[in-house]
Amino acid sequence: MEVQKERYEDDICHHPHQRSSSTQYDMEEEQEQENNSTDETSRLKIKEDYISKLPYEVLAQILSIYPLDSGSKAVAIFTGLWNRPCIQHKGRTVKLQDFESIISSFLVNFDENNPLKKPRKLEFHFNRGSIVTASIGLNKKLNLDFSKGKQEFPRQFGWEIVLNTLDFAQPSPYPFSVKTLKLTSVNYLSCELVTSLINKFRYVETLIIDKCNGLRSLRVEGLAKLTNLIVRDCVDLKSVFIETLELKTLRYGGPLCWFSLKNVMYLEDVMLDFECPGFIHLNHHLYNPLLRAIRDVKVLTFHGWMFKDVFRQLLFSKQNEEHFRFSKLEDLWWVDSCMEDHHINWLFCFLKFCTSLKRLFITIDPRSYSTPSAGDDERPIKVQKGQLRKLKMVKLEGFKEEEDAMLLKERMLEVFGAEPRVVDVSQGMHARCLIRIPKRQAFGKEKESKKVKFHYKFVEEVEGNGGLCSRHPHMP
Repeated sequence: MEVQKERYEDDICHHPHQRSSSTQYDMEEEQEQENNSTDETSRLKIKEDYISKLPYEVLAQILSIYPLDSGSKAVAIFTGLWNRPCIQHKGRTVKLQDFESIISSFLVNFDENNPLKKPRKLEFHFNRGSIVTASIGLNKKLNLDFSKGKQEFPRQFGWEIVLNTLDFAQPSPYPFSVKTLKLTSVNYLSCELVTSLINKFRYVETLIIDKCNGLRSLRVEGLAKLTNLIVRDCVDLKSVFIETLELKTLRYGGPLCWFSLKNVMYLEDVMLDFECPGFIHLNHHLYNPLLRAIRDVKVLTFHGWMFKDVFRQLLFSKQNEEHFRFSKLEDLWWVDSCMEDHHINWLFCFLKFCTSLKRLFITIDPRSYSTPSAGDDERPIKVQKGQLRKLKMVKLEGFKEEEDAMLLKERMLEVFGAEPRVVDVSQGMHARCLIRIPKRQAFGKEKESKKVKFHYKFVEEVEGNGGLCSRHPHMP
């Protein structure tokens, strides 16, 4: 779904009001981008910029004297020193040992207490136009990016990544311990180089795999420490196997594929941003392991079509319908192409399994995939009554008609006996709360629609309302 593109890395968190260290880094990274824009404007206003004229080595030596949280960082960004790469060439071919040696030396020489002392970005040119950009960020982040340079036609490959082995008897070869590892545009040629290098990492907490064309099967094993996994925009991916003892956050964005999760017992936060399957007939039982793995999560992002076409038959099997519940789910983000009656019915069918839900976020994105409707021949969906006693807030985004919000509120009361605070967020407007008003207050006014039973009005939402109207953790 397009509305969620480029979100996953920026939002690794385990609770709506609690951010992880990797999220804190990303906030700093966003701030850096803002600084770059601001500094560029300031640069135009300065007639004589003596600082930028200093030689690279002299400027780096001066700035390395001061702590990074002082003005030295602003000067480094202003002069371009912060993002200035060190470029190395290795000719037409590169051996496995050479690649490891270059990157290892880059990591060894980096001083995280004095990050301006040595370059934090390295460009390594090899294999007739292929380039890897290695960059070190704050909070122990390493990014290996192969997207720059010549891109060949992707050949399909399988990739096995093993991180954080429990053999701590030998000291780590790298004094710089990578906690966040981002791998971008790795292909069948660079896969072996990267795997050999990162298998020596022992303290990775967040792994991000991004835009790896040709990647057909992925296997990730993290015996310890690995708590966050993000896989996105790998368009050829067919299967994902995950075995991580401490995984808490899983974000996936890409084609519908088979998942297997082994020894994943602490999963709390899941985003499943599957793209349209591209085929009609699905073997639903292939997705039963994934359904079982996410049953105890606290935070979930889901598509309406995924429930209808992938998980519905599994959930409404005789055994699951009686016993299966998302018993710990507190925050649900439901994305759909519209909120017509049958779409609302599918949502309510899913909510039946979410007995502990506290906050529901509904986004209408017309670009979101929706399975073709059978029209008048489609059998009506039976929605059984249930209870959502803990539901406090429903936040709506993308609703074009006010009537849709009113009908949803009334259906909530009818089906679940729930009257949560309903907040509407429209682009360019303040958040508004939908409230029901007594008939005497609406005297002389006609109801907005003949479909609704009661009278309503929208009032501007008060900020800081006990955290009820905070964003869902996966929202931008």
